[in-house]
Amino acid sequence: MAASTLAPVRTLGHVQRWCSTTEWGTAVWQQGLAAVISAVLFRSQSSGDAAVGLDPSWQAGLAVARVEHLAWGPEIVFTYGPLGFLQTTAYYSFGQSVLATIYQVIVVAALFLGIAAALRQRHAPMTSLIGALITTGVATVLHNGLGQEFGVSLPMMYPDLAVLATFVWAAVPLLQDNPKRSTVLTTCVALGAVAGFQLLVKLNTGLAIVAIALAVSALLGWRAVGRHCATVAAFAASILVSWVLAGQRPGDLPAWLRYSAAVASGYGEARSSLLSFGQQFTASAVVVTAAWVVVLCVMFVRGGPQIPRRFVVLVGLATLISAKAAFGHFEAWHFSILVGLIVVAVAITPLSWARLARKRLRAFAVAAVAIFIAVLGEPSLYPVVYLHGVESLKAPGEAVDRFVTLALPGRFGQRVEQVQAHQRALYRVPDRFIKTIGASTVHVDPFETSAVWAYGLAWRPAPVFQTYQAYNPTLDGLNSEPLDRGWTQFVLSRLSSAASPATGIDGHLGVQESPRYSRALLCNYSISGVENRWALLTHTGPHCGPLTALSQVPVGGNGVVAVPAASGPNMAVLVGIDLQPTIVDLLFQGAVAPLTIPTVVLDGVAYRLMPKNAAEPFLVSTPSSVDGTNLEIHAHTIGVGRAPSLGQGDVTARLHFYEMRVEP
Repeated sequence: MAASTLAPVRTLGHVQRWCSTTEWGTAVWQQGLAAVISAVLFRSQSSGDAAVGLDPSWQAGLAVARVEHLAWGPEIVFTYGPLGFLQTTAYYSFGQSVLATIYQVIVVAALFLGIAAALRQRHAPMTSLIGALITTGVATVLHNGLGQEFGVSLPMMYPDLAVLATFVWAAVPLLQDNPKRSTVLTTCVALGAVAGFQLLVKLNTGLAIVAIALAVSALLGWRAVGRHCATVAAFAASILVSWVLAGQRPGDLPAWLRYSAAVASGYGEARSSLLSFGQQFTASAVVVTAAWVVVLCVMFVRGGPQIPRRFVVLVGLATLISAKAAFGHFEAWHFSILVGLIVVAVAITPLSWARLARKRLRAFAVAAVAIFIAVLGEPSLYPVVYLHGVESLKAPGEAVDRFVTLALPGRFGQRVEQVQAHQRALYRVPDRFIKTIGASTVHVDPFETSAVWAYGLAWRPAPVFQTYQAYNPTLDGLNSEPLDRGWTQFVLSRLSSAASPATGIDGHLGVQESPRYSRALLCNYSISGVENRWALLTHTGPHCGPLTALSQVPVGGNGVVAVPAASGPNMAVLVGIDLQPTIVDLLFQGAVAPLTIPTVVLDGVAYRLMPKNAAEPFLVSTPSSVDGTNLEIHAHTIGVGRAPSLGQGDVTARLHFYEMRVEP
């Protein structure tokens, strides 16, 4: 019995000795082979078949924009850029699928090689590769994305994984005792170039990477001005070169940067809420994050040759970047990205395994228990955990299937035709609508862009093509301009599942989240038909009169006021809301700590208010010509509020009512 008990221990000892003494893993080809294996094993993703729904539709938009050769900035705006299609794993076009596959493999392989390089500072080559394999597997599972609708799986969030890979490579020279100047310069310039490229994939990840690159340069010699300038120059040059290679006009770059930054900055105030996933999950997430910050502070205070303070500072910067995304876009998978950073940081931190292995394992165990308790207390997260596990197990098979699909002649085309037919069966857009549109330009409202691809339509969208993302008057005006000018002949509108008035995502009032865009639809398009939860709007030219002021009414507390009745059957009534926020509102309704949200109450029903667009007059009563569409609304009373209240007093605002004639 004793011999059989000691056998596994002896075997483990032999494996440990072999890992610490073997030379396998020192050659570049061996490291490259291991990186490819890790990319195949951990390239977790959903099926290559394009899906329908909210999140799959913006992914479709990124791919279709490349096929339609849309100009980013003037014609299309998103937080992703002209290279955003590289994030998409679904099959939309052959070229997009090939390039996306190459990019995604490189990102996973770069993460693996970076972790291995960091571990080699303290461990044998084989031990480093094994540690990198395990850590990469955990990190990729945590970066596997999920859609707004549970049950809809998105591919891994590769841009965020690229930031994690950049962090690991940046940590390598910081962990060295005396890194060579040439090595530091090469690292910083290379990271700057990667940041420029990544900026055109997803804006905020490019900014995060260049911040990491400059941090490394400063931490390894803040007086090295030449190296800092070289890093910035590489960043700027990479942006311009990548922009041109993506087929974009250089003159459009400033417009895309400006509008994309507006979309990214407006997300927190317009959509996020720390309480969106329940108080227990929120509390657990805050506790885990706070505990990690305490650990970093202790490591910094105790800093020494084993754990350099400059490395701790870099980890702190990466934590700040990930925490901003986690709590500014508070969703389960955004927080899992922060957890992924913690896992990787702990793995590459040069702790003494002999003395501190128990502490390392204890830290992992505490974090795991906290996350388990958070998930256990939120039944809505059960599908998240299930899908994460399923997608991870499917990854190797999906990789083989993808290779076969792209390599065998005719296989890709057959796959795309099958998926398009499946989507058409789901969408059920009336045949007469498709025939009416024909080869003319069309915009799909509010977000089902996949329908354009499924039916082979000529896409000319409102620039912020996911119209719920027109978070401020500038973006709202940008969306209304092509409708006012008739650049898009048809608008194919997917009707809200809720009864009038139409409700957008996160409980927004459809006509309020983009008020000028809604008015442009009402005043420049006529209804050609409503069927199968679709409405077809045809451009007919302006047919609305000017806004005429009716009254101004203060409202506060739980009070409501009556909406003025329209003076005739062809009149629309609108209201603009001048909010009067308290100091607490300013602190806790923004992107920093979104604990409460402003609401507008129509006929006793509360809707989330788009605060920056609140002052722009939006529809509260429409003529019968738009009945049955997302524009239909017939409100009788209106008030304002917040949810939840933090004891900051009553909400107050001034309502400005208007009337507008709408010719039939």
